[in-house]
Amino acid sequence: MAKKNPNGEGSIYQRKDGRWEGTAYVLAADGTYKRRSVYGKTWEEAHDKLTKLKADSQSGVPVATSKMTVAEYLTYWLTHVAKVKVRRATYVNYESLVRNYIAPGIGKKKLARLTARDIRAFLIGTAATCQCCAQGKDKKRPEYKRRCCAVGRCCKKRPSDRTVRFLLVILRAALQHAVREDELPRNVAKNVELSMGTKREIEPLTVQEGRLLLAAARGNRLWAAYELAVRIGLRRGELLGLRWRDVDLVDGVVTVRQALQRVSGQLLIVPPKTQRSARRVALPAECVTALRAQRAQQLADKRAAGEKWKGGAHDLIFTTRNGTPIEPRNLNRSFEVLCARAGVRKVRFHDLRHTCASLLHEQGADARMIMEVLGHSSIRVTMDIYTFVRLDSQRSAFDKVGDALSGGADGNLGDDDDGPVGTPVAV
Repeated sequence: MAKKNPNGEGSIYQRKDGRWEGTAYVLAADGTYKRRSVYGKTWEEAHDKLTKLKADSQSGVPVATSKMTVAEYLTYWLTHVAKVKVRRATYVNYESLVRNYIAPGIGKKKLARLTARDIRAFLIGTAATCQCCAQGKDKKRPEYKRRCCAVGRCCKKRPSDRTVRFLLVILRAALQHAVREDELPRNVAKNVELSMGTKREIEPLTVQEGRLLLAAARGNRLWAAYELAVRIGLRRGELLGLRWRDVDLVDGVVTVRQALQRVSGQLLIVPPKTQRSARRVALPAECVTALRAQRAQQLADKRAAGEKWKGGAHDLIFTTRNGTPIEPRNLNRSFEVLCARAGVRKVRFHDLRHTCASLLHEQGADARMIMEVLGHSSIRVTMDIYTFVRLDSQRSAFDKVGDALSGGADGNLGDDDDGPVGTPVAV
């Protein structure tokens, strides 16, 4: 008669379908011990898997208890976590990326069995795949508009590096929440690293270009918006969501409390991007002058519109002639026309924010002050992304270093030098 295995040893037996199953009680993510099973085509394969499972448990590594698929868990995470934590526009972006990329790619895989290798292979495959073909986008269009995969001519429309990186960001956030809820023992997405890829080159406007742009904007209905964007770096949504109650033209202060965004086809008033984005900023005298002109213009629009005026409820500073909110894309189009009229390089409207940061940096403003003006969540974002050092500034700094090394015009290095220029120094 076979002896009974001691507690904790587990057991291995053959199932009716011919596979071998090994079972044992192992440490779970919530600190309790739960019965888990492993499977193999042979007794040896099941034994090896069971041995590894028990070894991990004895080492204090818990096993995953979730039976959900990746797609099922991401649906739960989007609905119960992301939706209440992030802004609506961000949630819509998350949901779109999960639906179009992650769910078709690795959605059917069990959450508990997801590995770093699975995620890496998914991201690399996604980066190399035409999304028109993968998602069948052309097949959904009318026949006369079809091109690419529907007619057999692939357009090779692959996702950008930024999109692929954002997929990894979403997976890391979702899996980290699964760890916090004891669904997983560890976040395997943290072990995935991607190459840097190509980074968009940003070169803000120079002082001369900024001067030309603002001079050309004086005859524009949105002159004040351009002044605020260049001089204090407000975001597009913050500008269009700004209300008269948010500005104090006497003391010269603006308070950012909300933003205007188009989300799922609707123009909505939303909270600022982050907690630090809600901020108070001093208004330069030029901005106060432009805002006074904007108020006079809006009063004239209101009188001209009469009963058709619709701006009473929102109290927005920047509106159409009828008082309705301005479509964010229309601001972009207006800016493109303004750049052409001013004779400056074609840049994005958001690059005016980069321009503000770089000009403040070049004029000697410290990083902490720039961070507070722009409303960044950390000083690292300010220094890494928004402070652009121009070649002229580099040359000026190198000239100062050169003067210091050469001892100035007379060539003297000072009392602390070991000898004249060019004298070998023993090492």
